[in-house]
Amino acid sequence: MNPDLTISLNLPLLRFLLGLSDMGLRLALVVLVLSVCFAFYYLFQLIFRKYLFNRDHSSYAGYIYNAMGVVFSLVFAFITVLVWQNYNGVNDAVTKEASNLNNIYRLYSAFPPAIDKAGKAAIRDYTHSVIEEDWPLLSKDEFSIDSYRKFLKIESDIVRFQPKTAGEINAHQQMLRLITDSAELRRSRVYNAKFALDPPAWVGLVSSALVFLFFSCLFEMKSREIHLLLILFLGLTIVGVLYFLVLYIHPFLGPMAIQPTPFQNLLNITWATP
Repeated sequence: MNPDLTISLNLPLLRFLLGLSDMGLRLALVVLVLSVCFAFYYLFQLIFRKYLFNRDHSSYAGYIYNAMGVVFSLVFAFITVLVWQNYNGVNDAVTKEASNLNNIYRLYSAFPPAIDKAGKAAIRDYTHSVIEEDWPLLSKDEFSIDSYRKFLKIESDIVRFQPKTAGEINAHQQMLRLITDSAELRRSRVYNAKFALDPPAWVGLVSSALVFLFFSCLFEMKSREIHLLLILFLGLTIVGVLYFLVLYIHPFLGPMAIQPTPFQNLLNITWATP
């Protein structure tokens, strides 16, 4: 991918929109999309009237318009699946990661008291770090180096431990599997903490929506009020499309941002009592 393209389409407008409340996001999208709709309308209806479809063209233009609606629906459906799968995948990874940490925490009870106490303290400290350091950075597509080092320390301690009894051997084998899975789940959480769509996908979606709007403004109608009303409804429909996409486009940013609730529950509920 062209790095210049990635930088130029880093979508600062999206980050601004996702920084708003849910109602603020809706209003901002309505204003943005309807402004573009009516700008197109007045551009062609008042300035470039000679390019409008008159009654002789309306029948054929109507077929083209319906076909464009189908194509736009297919583009939207494809992109919706990508966004929804990414969001659900990250959400599942977060839940499983917390579950794995809890299982490792409980397995420490099979070891001598000194190792049990030190291991559980290290996991609690790491969990605090995930909540307080990692999570605020995930919305910026970054992660905490300090938190990662704490995880590596836990992983190293588990790998180097030499079990002696049959119970310790069994617990150690389970912990090795769990810590490996936790590393993969953490990696999934960190690497998917970004916009679900690459710039080319955004270009395809936005350009197809603009062409659809552009075409709807080229019809010549007797009633300007009815034409404006139809374009208003079309614009609001596109707002609904974009609202859903923007809402789930970044797993850790916006009104539907994934919260560290599973990790908080470990500290406040599950591990609150011995």
